[in-house]
Amino acid sequence: MNNRVFNRKCIAHIAVIAGISLALGSAFQGVLSVGEFLPGFLAASLLIFICGVVLYLAWRIAGGGKALAWMMIAAFVLRLAIGVFFAWGLPRFGYDEDPQNAGFVFEDAYRREADAWYLAKSDAPLTRAFSDEFQTDQYGGMLAMSALVYRTISPDAYRPALISIIMAGVMTLSLPFLMSALKQKFDKSVSLWAGWILALYPEGILLGAAQLREPFFILLFTIMFWASVNILDRKKLKISILAILISTLCLFLFSFRIGIPILGVMLLLMWVEFSSQMKRLWVKIAGWVMIFLALAAILWLLWYWVDAVLWWDTLVTIRTSNRVQLHIEALPQWLHFPFILIYGIFQPVLPAAIAAPAPWIWRALGIFRALGWYALLPLLAYALISIWRLKASKKRQLLIIIALLVWLWVIIASARAGGDQWDNPRYRTIFLPWIGVVAGWAITFARKTKDRWLMRSLVVEGIFLAFFTNWYISRYNPTIPRLEFYASVILIIILSLVVIIIGLLRDRHWPKKGFQDRPGD
Repeated sequence: MNNRVFNRKCIAHIAVIAGISLALGSAFQGVLSVGEFLPGFLAASLLIFICGVVLYLAWRIAGGGKALAWMMIAAFVLRLAIGVFFAWGLPRFGYDEDPQNAGFVFEDAYRREADAWYLAKSDAPLTRAFSDEFQTDQYGGMLAMSALVYRTISPDAYRPALISIIMAGVMTLSLPFLMSALKQKFDKSVSLWAGWILALYPEGILLGAAQLREPFFILLFTIMFWASVNILDRKKLKISILAILISTLCLFLFSFRIGIPILGVMLLLMWVEFSSQMKRLWVKIAGWVMIFLALAAILWLLWYWVDAVLWWDTLVTIRTSNRVQLHIEALPQWLHFPFILIYGIFQPVLPAAIAAPAPWIWRALGIFRALGWYALLPLLAYALISIWRLKASKKRQLLIIIALLVWLWVIIASARAGGDQWDNPRYRTIFLPWIGVVAGWAITFARKTKDRWLMRSLVVEGIFLAFFTNWYISRYNPTIPRLEFYASVILIIILSLVVIIIGLLRDRHWPKKGFQDRPGD
């Protein structure tokens, strides 16, 4: 009887998904009007239906629940809507450039999809995507997938927005894996915050609505995290090990330079917990020695690429911004890269997004992306400091590892892409599942302990935003008075120190009742 009811419910739910897919497919083709209506409608409806069924089954396997269902619905629908909006809006309201006239936010996606369409229309096998013939996809995975979609379900017209549907589904699929992993290690509040951040973070929405590899990176990241947690808890060992192996292979098809660090952090996560249970000291020492040797080998293998990339991206950042070039020239040579590194951590810069002249569609997108990062940045900074106040436990150890690795990745992303406001946030967002965990823990911890330092970190950020918003607005409106750049920086540092000192004095003389210096986790 239960199986019968279960089957009936599944069939009913899938029927609803089919109806919604037809409606969305009709709207999709109706708004974009690419090629003939019927083929475009059927192609969009088919992909939406497949994504919907896969997401529904993943939701059921993850245990269901209204919270997860709403997260997944919001994540998928928002990404579909943003994808359609920019495909429709950029040709009308963007800059008169080929990528934007074709409805692309990202130029590299525009070039790769053009190659995918060329490959799909040719008689060549799709395996040519993995050859050196196409320079727009270094690894070939995305190129082959896009060409397969065009060749099989959209041979009559070039519909790159179909790839956006797949990316929206791929990004949304990461949610049940993340939530399944988190409920084994964290309380409900942390899990819910992390899930909603993954679903609604602006940069994640944009990447999940574009024809990019990052949604696959994020999905495979969450699968490997889920598998690692299962292995640590000695659950579903066979399927978890298989999941890590398959995910690693898939990552390498898209980018081995991203696959290596993701695999590395998962292995490090498992090693730290396993090593804490070992009684023999020499085994622990041998394990850490092997980890450091492996890290050194990886750095040696990738050093020439990293060195060239860091030099080139720093140079590009300086050349593409007259203001950055001006400030760089005022600094000693050895401070050039640290300046770019710190500048990159604050990208996309919210004051610049507010003040810089641009078509309304680009200004809205810039503010949207920057608001998301500036909402998370103080949470990540607060967590990095507050996490050490927890009592010693396995959860504290796990949180410290995740927080340190998140910040390490933020710095690497900033170094890899310099002050670039596009590549830098894209690389950073690959670790969004863990960024959400750290930010979610920060919110939960501050609320539970009534800690004042989270609000103080927001005040410090407010000081930064106030000075630099004025600085950028006056840059584009010379009639508005402003301080010089370095004078603004000095005042920001002084006022921030005042906030910190007042906070320390207040906590010392007026401590909160019932607050413990080392609260439980």
